[in-house]
Amino acid sequence: MLHSLFTILSLFLHFGVVRSFNDGVLYERADGLTGDSNCVKLMCISATVNGSTVEYVLQSTGSQTLGWMAMGFGQTMENSPMVIMWPNSDSSITVSQRSATSEVMPTVDSSPPRVATLSTSLSSTSGTEPKLAYTIAANSDTVQHVIWAFGTNAPSSAAVDATLQQHLDSGTFTLDLTKTIDSNSTSSSSPSSSSGSGSSESSIPLTPEQKLIAAHAIISAIGFLLLLPAGAFTARFLRTFTTVWFKGHFAVQFFIAGPVIITGVALGISAVTQMDNMHLNDVHKKWGAAIFALYFVQCTLGYAIHKLKPKNSQRRPPQNYFHAVFGLLIIGLAFYQVRTGYTVEWPLKTGLAIPNAVHIVWYVWVVLLPVLYFAGLALLPRQFRQEGERLAQKNYASESPRVL
Repeated sequence: MLHSLFTILSLFLHFGVVRSFNDGVLYERADGLTGDSNCVKLMCISATVNGSTVEYVLQSTGSQTLGWMAMGFGQTMENSPMVIMWPNSDSSITVSQRSATSEVMPTVDSSPPRVATLSTSLSSTSGTEPKLAYTIAANSDTVQHVIWAFGTNAPSSAAVDATLQQHLDSGTFTLDLTKTIDSNSTSSSSPSSSSGSGSSESSIPLTPEQKLIAAHAIISAIGFLLLLPAGAFTARFLRTFTTVWFKGHFAVQFFIAGPVIITGVALGISAVTQMDNMHLNDVHKKWGAAIFALYFVQCTLGYAIHKLKPKNSQRRPPQNYFHAVFGLLIIGLAFYQVRTGYTVEWPLKTGLAIPNAVHIVWYVWVVLLPVLYFAGLALLPRQFRQEGERLAQKNYASESPRVL
């Protein structure tokens, strides 16, 4: 299982669905220009700083029929200035600048902060991978937060206020406008044209923030979904074969899983701070903080139960059962938390998709762990018999007359 989780890490860092837009757009420009690009499964966005203006190219990857493409300057749809573009039946291109107060269809902004102008020289509506370009005045951004959306249904007309059908997909990523553009690294004008030799697709490197998120995801998953269950299995299986099972159980849960979990959470906090400087602003982060706190409560509770045993008790104390059920609850919540991380948080923060292998590993593990644990419950009769024998010996020893 550990090997599988590290395999997921490699998949995170080498997405097959992500392709380099620098290799997909023809750059015939002078040296010294800066800009960046990023691709998701449906579309790519390229930015080139050219003096006092920035040229943006939105290009379909050809995986879906293009209705419209959009990008916005911000991290959420709410109040982010957007540029929405679509080709029309007469080969013209509409540039519509809009905004929205919530996650509803954005409306035309009659006075946008910066005016976007169609760039016909960089645009192309023919072929399976059309690209739509515009120029806009540069601002002070160096690392630019971008939201994107892709719709497959063409707007009702060429008017800037035409009705838009809901997007097929959307997300966010960042563009580093300080990167130097290598004018020698030119290719054809199609995102997929680089697939003719070697590999079918080339991946773009993750940003430092995205690498932090990926590391956080993998290390946290190892801590919560591999090491914590390993500690639970130590208690469930070994207690009927050795009297020192608690040492192994505590060592795995605290001394091994603890540093891994703390490291994973610290990486997540660092990534969030660098990307948006907001904390506990969504379900994934709130549950993450809660589960992190519950882990330490559980460790403290287990140690206290082991050290503070009730005197003259004739049966297993209720807190022992609570500790076991509470531990299983934390692992169950961790499964939910990991899933929200890779199905919601990762696409939201990066605009990237998750390989299907990640889903498969999660489903296999969420089924396999309970099966293994319930198999261990078959040892309960042996456990209760051993505990009864120890209690009987203890009572016999306490009731036997002392020899003077």
